[in-house]
Amino acid sequence: MNALSQKVSMAEKIGYSLGDCSANLVFQMMMIYQTKFYTDVFGLEGAIAGSVMLIARIVDAFVDPTVGILSDRTRTRWGKYRPWVLWTALPFMVLAFYNPGIEDKGLVAVYATISYTLLMTLYSFNNTPYASLGGVMSSDIKERTSITSIRFVAATIAQFVVQGLTLPLVSKFAGESGD
Repeated sequence: MNALSQKVSMAEKIGYSLGDCSANLVFQMMMIYQTKFYTDVFGLEGAIAGSVMLIARIVDAFVDPTVGILSDRTRTRWGKYRPWVLWTALPFMVLAFYNPGIEDKGLVAVYATISYTLLMTLYSFNNTPYASLGGVMSSDIKERTSITSIRFVAATIAQFVVQGLTLPLVSKFAGESGD
């Protein structure tokens, strides 16, 4: 982007929005299937699975503002936010849905709590700086609005793909297997 121009090209806007699209594909899968994974695959009781998620959200209440402060204070040759996005672009699905084969239910609950809290922490370290990028791509409020609008369209498409396409498929296959 030219420093004198506050215009952001459509290609840059779409490129930026694809990051949120991909993050939402993973995040929506987690939101929909995490509890089922913990109860059906790990064999945890629903209350334990819910407690795992509650603990991660309580930790998140402290992590999110910390991430904002850290990313705002970051000074590198790649900028403030880009290093955080790059360094934390780990395979979230592995942390979300990996089954280490632990038999003891107490250890499974501990593993689920640690891995889910780590997953949500990594998501915060990735998504908070990523969301901040839109605000520094242009100082023109109309351009910022356009950047954010395109980003949310892409995120909504990802939500539709996961919620609108995977749920009916899962329901169909679950019905066929006799569950």
